[in-house]
Amino acid sequence: ERLDGHRFVPSAMEQGASAALVSEEGCAENIPHIVVEDTGEAFLKLAKYYKELLHPLTVGITGSVGKTTTKEMTAAVLSRKYKTLKTEGNLNNLIGLPRTLMELEADDKAAVIEMGMSSKGEISALSEAAGPDIGVITSIGVSHIESLGSREGIFHAKLELIDGMKPGSPLIVCGDNDLLSTIQSSDYKIIFYGIENRKNDYTALNIRTLDGRTSFEIKYGKQRQKVIIPAIGIHNVYNALAAFAVGMEAGVSPAEAAEGLKNYVPSGMRQRIVEKNGITVIEDCYNASTDSMKAALSALCSLHVTGRRIAVLADMLELGEISEQEHFAVGKLAAESGIDLLL
Repeated sequence: ERLDGHRFVPSAMEQGASAALVSEEGCAENIPHIVVEDTGEAFLKLAKYYKELLHPLTVGITGSVGKTTTKEMTAAVLSRKYKTLKTEGNLNNLIGLPRTLMELEADDKAAVIEMGMSSKGEISALSEAAGPDIGVITSIGVSHIESLGSREGIFHAKLELIDGMKPGSPLIVCGDNDLLSTIQSSDYKIIFYGIENRKNDYTALNIRTLDGRTSFEIKYGKQRQKVIIPAIGIHNVYNALAAFAVGMEAGVSPAEAAEGLKNYVPSGMRQRIVEKNGITVIEDCYNASTDSMKAALSALCSLHVTGRRIAVLADMLELGEISEQEHFAVGKLAAESGIDLLL
């Protein structure tokens, strides 16, 4: 709304760009340029073409909450066997995703691509460009309900992930989520993970938290694998289950996958645990939704502390008509959780 990229073509050339991709005639005279109808669409097509030249094993990850942590854990797992590119920061949209794909190098053997959205059709476009070999949907919550109308609308928007996937490809979803657990398909290999649903293919057992770490066993088929992650909160167990399942589908050994999860490093301001002047601070400051607030409060309460537990909560956006009730629900949850002070 504020800036038009066409105005920056001359300065881009001065700084070393070889050519420009533009949608306006006459904005790049005397400069090598390609005129297209829609630069955003052209960028996606260009990135798709480039990725197909290198054809790394590609994992596409989306979901209402948990996708960035799952992305980081999945990259940590795949990195035990493959040189792996991953989405950096929050470059998970129609501009960020093609930028990420264009970062691929010839020796990259795997790519873990996060896909975010705010409206219908976006995941479809992102998936078409990335062409995932393995898909992951972490959850269906209420994020972006303002533009999509209902959780069912969000569910169908997230399912657009399969639009860029080949038939027969694995689609890994949380079997404990009320909507994701209903997925049935003869066209894709549906794999469920979770803690509560008996039909889950990957299940976490014997979950224990100590000193900022969580240990548990992953049961799949007749096998079990012990895992320790440097994070707390049951939501991170779910994220680790998804990453482990991806590893199994990608040919990583169970021991290698566990080693990758053990060395996972949180991204940005997501559950960074910092000690300051005798106070333990959990820094968890990205997009908030009811589900992520619930997970944050649960993580805070799981910490073994001698002093008070204080929650500092900010607002949740893009909730539309349900905004007031969802904020009320989080306040109620905070009151019932056992924390000592809410700011």
